[in-house]
Amino acid sequence: MTELIKQFLDESIQLELNLSDLYQLFYAKFPEDSEFWWQLSLEEVNHAALIRSINDIFLPENILPHGVIQTQNSELHQLNSSVRERISRYKTDTPSRYEAFFYAYELENSAGEAHYESFMNEIPGSNVEKIFQKLNGDDKNHAARIEHYMKLNNIVNTEA
Repeated sequence: MTELIKQFLDESIQLELNLSDLYQLFYAKFPEDSEFWWQLSLEEVNHAALIRSINDIFLPENILPHGVIQTQNSELHQLNSSVRERISRYKTDTPSRYEAFFYAYELENSAGEAHYESFMNEIPGSNVEKIFQKLNGDDKNHAARIEHYMKLNNIVNTEA
């Protein structure tokens, strides 16, 4: 099981770093929203560091839900590929402001992100879980923050 857990954690770390890269790209392409994208990018790097510390420090405590690990590895791998492809496309073909926000919203509601969010919101069963939930703090619920920001700034699909 240790190799499966390692793969799961590696894919999870890569997803967080890919999201950070995407948000940094949006930071550069959308100056009117740069502070928002910068904050999300930093939080994704923080998520990656938290996941890495599970692997480096707490893996022997076996706190990860094994059902999630077994079913999510391939989904995480596919999601990482999709995000990398989108980043590559967006470097030359800038999305509309709405498309950028909507894609970020979809990603934050994706399986990999949802499971991370679910883990961080569970009632802690160990001191390790308590530590991670405390460290995570305000980084939770990116999807809701994206949706709120879109509403607050009237970011709508003008192509519909």
